[in-house]
Amino acid sequence: MSTAAALSEEQLESLALFLEDHAEQEEGLDFFSLHGLLTANAISPKPVDWPILSTFIFNGDVKWENTAQQTQITSLIELLQKEIIEIIESGVTYPVPCELNVEGDEDGESAPLENWSLGFMILTIEQNDIWYGKYEKDAAELLFPILYASGLSCEDEAFSEIDDNDKLSLQVCASIPDNVVDLFLLYHGEQK
Repeated sequence: MSTAAALSEEQLESLALFLEDHAEQEEGLDFFSLHGLLTANAISPKPVDWPILSTFIFNGDVKWENTAQQTQITSLIELLQKEIIEIIESGVTYPVPCELNVEGDEDGESAPLENWSLGFMILTIEQNDIWYGKYEKDAAELLFPILYASGLSCEDEAFSEIDDNDKLSLQVCASIPDNVVDLFLLYHGEQK
């Protein structure tokens, strides 16, 4: 595995700014949601190809300024996907790119972890049968913290009880990096 990051700080910033602008206009994914989606795609027993990924990322068609911009952004996303795959396959504790808590900021913005988890869950919901199928019990346990952090099931009593206990909420969120690795091993550890 390469130890160098696939994307430079400048490239990450370019990608994040593009996604932020696009998300405001078209309700596409921000950088953290994209990262979560790409992480799920790296783990999935059946990763999806670019045409499907791009519909999740951009929520439909993109109004590119020009071909150069399209090439640059798609290339950066592909590089980020490769980097995520390398990290997951290395077996190290997965470095989720944000703080492991679901506290939003003072302006009411969602916590980055909530966005990351939401991006992750997009693919698991889309591929429900593939993710749960024969691994239902283990998958449900390992996905629980990510589902909690995504806020998708916040009405559920089990999740609201976690929300009411700051210490428990932090413990649940803290388990996400190890669970990412365990999910990868669940689906890819015994290739038959």
